Order: sequence, then C-alpha cells, then structure tokens
Amino acid sequence: MRGEVASGRVSPLPRLALDPRTKLLALLLVNIVVFASPDLRTEWACMAAIGTLLVALGAYRQAVRGALVYLGMMGLLWLSGVFPGPAAAVGTMVIACFRKLVPTVYLASGLIATTHVSELVCALQKLRVPQGLIITLTVTLRFFPTAKEEFDGIRDAMRLRGIGLNLRNILTRPLTVMECALVPMVLRSAAVADELAAAVVARGIDLQGRRTSLVQVALRPADAVVVLAFTALVALVLWGGPLGLIG
Repeated sequence: MRGEVASGRVSPLPRLALDPRTKLLALLLVNIVVFASPDLRTEWACMAAIGTLLVALGAYRQAVRGALVYLGMMGLLWLSGVFPGPAAAVGTMVIACFRKLVPTVYLASGLIATTHVSELVCALQKLRVPQGLIITLTVTLRFFPTAKEEFDGIRDAMRLRGIGLNLRNILTRPLTVMECALVPMVLRSAAVADELAAAVVARGIDLQGRRTSLVQVALRPADAVVVLAFTALVALVLWGGPLGLIG
C-alpha cells in the first residue's frame, strides 16, 4: 500500500488505500448520520467509525485531534448541566451546533491529508465531474497547505521584529498585530492563488478531450467494506435499530 500523503511525507506504517470516490461517499454519509441523528449514541458510534477509518488510513494526527475536540465539547456540555443558568443554556445551544460539525470536519481533514490531488482529479474525471469544478477544487486543495507555509514564514518574521503572535500582543497591540499578520497574508494569498492557477493550467488541466493519468484509481474490497459500514449507520438513523434511534 502506498504511504504517500498530500503533504509529501511517507507514513512509517502501511495504511489502507481507498478510492477517493469512496472517501467522498463516506463524507456524504457521515453528514447524513450526524445531522439526521437524534441520539448521542449514534453520534458516538459515528465518531468511533471515523476514528477507526482515519487510523487505518494513516491520518493519526487528525484522528487524535478530532477525538480531543469532540471530547472537549462533550465535557463543556456536561459542565453546562452541572451549573445551570441562562449563560449555560446559551452555551449549550452554541456547543451543540458546533458539535454537529466536528465529525464532518474531522473526517474531511483526514481525507484531505491522505488523498493526493492527482488521485482526486482522476477519480472526479471518472465521475464525469465538470472540468471547471475539478480545476477549482484542485487549486483550493493546493492552496491551503501553501498558505499555511506562507503564514508560518510571516509568523517567524513577526517574531524577529519582536511582535510575536501571542495572546499578550493581540490584547495589547491588536492593530499592530493585525497589520503585520493580515496584510502580508492577504497579499501573499493572492499571489499564491495566481501561481497555483498558472501551475495547474501549465499541466494541461483545462485541455478538452480524453485525458490520461499516471495515477490509477480503482474500487477494491476495502472500499465496499467502508461504504457498507457507513451505510449501516445511515440505516440505523433513518429506520431505527439496536442503538434505539427512533421510537
């Protein structure tokens, strides 16, 4: 199995190889489960399934980070029940809304980290997705890692000038921090977007007709297992089942 991820690093352990189409379908099914489920136990089962999938894919950092964020939100909900009041009620509503987004963001971040852009482009072309949408998605996925590198450079430059990006400076010198962080970031983001757009066009992404790809994607038994697992969760949400979702 390939250990290559979007960041270019190689995982020291073998990881599960899934077709990008399976990953997109799993993301869609997770959205259905999370937003249609009236039961916390189903949400926990969904989080467990997502964590297992990300660990199998080699996205260990995303698996741990997503689990910690979700557990933190559950802890805040518990505290709001221990200390009731108007503020706690408002906080509970806000946390409940954001909690619904955690599994989706959690899974999406892991899938992006374990899917090479070339694989995604090949899969979308097999799905007959419009070329304009493929170009937009390709540039977007390339943009965020590059923008993060640019922001790291801006943060290092600010630290050298004695304007570290920390809570103290944000509270005491907000305008200076905003000027030194946001202005360069906006300018660099525009330049990076242009460079990435030119790069994908130079690779012939906008050419019409039949295209070939060095990367080949195909559905395997592992893809069927993943789809069946998340489809089972959707069935439990829509029609009830062992987790007591409806009734």
